[in-house]
Amino acid sequence: MKNYIITSYIPNTHIDAKFVETLNSFCKHNSAELQILQCKENYISDSVQPLEQAIRDEFGESIKLKGYNLNSHLHVSEFQTSINTIDPLVGMESMAAKHGCLILPFPRHRFKTVPRMLKESGTPRAIWCTGSISEADSYKNNKSGRRMKDFHIKGALFVQIENDKIFHIRQVTFDGKGFYDLNTYYEGSKIVKNIRPEAVIMGDDHATFQKKEAMESTIGMIKALDIRKIVRHDTLDSNSISHHLDGKKLSKALVGLTLEKELKLTSDSFQKFEDLFPKAMQYSVASNHPEHLNRYIDEGRYRDDYPNHVIALELALAMAKGEDVYEYSMKKYNKLKNVIFLQRKDSVKLQGVEIADHGDEGANGSRGTPREKGITYSGKVVTGHSHSPEIGVFNNYVTGTLTHLSLSYTKDSGSSGWLNTNVLIYPNGTMTHIHII
Repeated sequence: MKNYIITSYIPNTHIDAKFVETLNSFCKHNSAELQILQCKENYISDSVQPLEQAIRDEFGESIKLKGYNLNSHLHVSEFQTSINTIDPLVGMESMAAKHGCLILPFPRHRFKTVPRMLKESGTPRAIWCTGSISEADSYKNNKSGRRMKDFHIKGALFVQIENDKIFHIRQVTFDGKGFYDLNTYYEGSKIVKNIRPEAVIMGDDHATFQKKEAMESTIGMIKALDIRKIVRHDTLDSNSISHHLDGKKLSKALVGLTLEKELKLTSDSFQKFEDLFPKAMQYSVASNHPEHLNRYIDEGRYRDDYPNHVIALELALAMAKGEDVYEYSMKKYNKLKNVIFLQRKDSVKLQGVEIADHGDEGANGSRGTPREKGITYSGKVVTGHSHSPEIGVFNNYVTGTLTHLSLSYTKDSGSSGWLNTNVLIYPNGTMTHIHII
């Protein structure tokens, strides 16, 4: 395994010496090589020109001015875009589709997957932006510069090359003193181990479609890091009563799943986590797939749905009495003492990060998007829903999925940007993706 810390600097700007010291300590502790890419310069001033030579003298061969490959699937690009740009990945998807996964120098942590044909590979391509060791003193004094200065990230990417094809990447974000990586905090030359992350936001886990390896990896991570707050999205898929199957009698028969069986299977998934992690609290985020159950009951579609009619009558009565039908059905099969079922109106912030927004609903009745959520929460939010992990242009995070990357309602002849991905929130409110490859 070869390890790298990859970051960037903005020419002719001051760098954060404390962050650099911490990165060097991290490299020493993790046998990693520091690599620094050059961002596009914003301006050249006689008063700051000596800074450029000082940076080159200090970092020497760590500064990379040309593109290079870390393995056959991951390319580090010298492509530079203005630091005032709102979205540095605009127009870059075609390069990733053609040449493979990319790392770009930019003073923010932007990330997105690039869909790939499922019949070629289940793993999408992806593009990462590095973060920077530079201070935020170089942005232009205009509208674009002023607004993007607020989202400047002192950060880096920790890249682990497993072999010629497989690699792993997670973000580290400097908080002014140090940064977290998994359960360790690095501050200058000081290293503090065994610090519990604040929470894990799991990829949408759809109990009937969970990928065994992805779930086992997630459970192993929670156990290893002793995480006590577990956030779950779309745990109930509602495949057994999906409105997408209405009128499709053969397709519905081939599902081979009754509502009662699916409800119990999903409830057992919550109970399994209670048994494995008795000290942890699970947060079930209000999501569109569990709400398919509400729609099924409210529309009375169980009237002619004979295999599901009896259990649906019980749920309809519970709904009529004002019960949350999802919570009621989950607690029907297990007591579930340590699960909080959140409502759409709820807000839960962990270290300043909102975790109670699924991401599907936007402002004023519109559909939700990562960009809109980033604006709404000024970047301090983790959403789910899309199954394609992302770091938005305002530093907001989106989880992936813990299902297979192709499901019954997707078309194998199409393309997909889905990825098995969780998000960690650290005690200082910074975040990282954990991709399961």
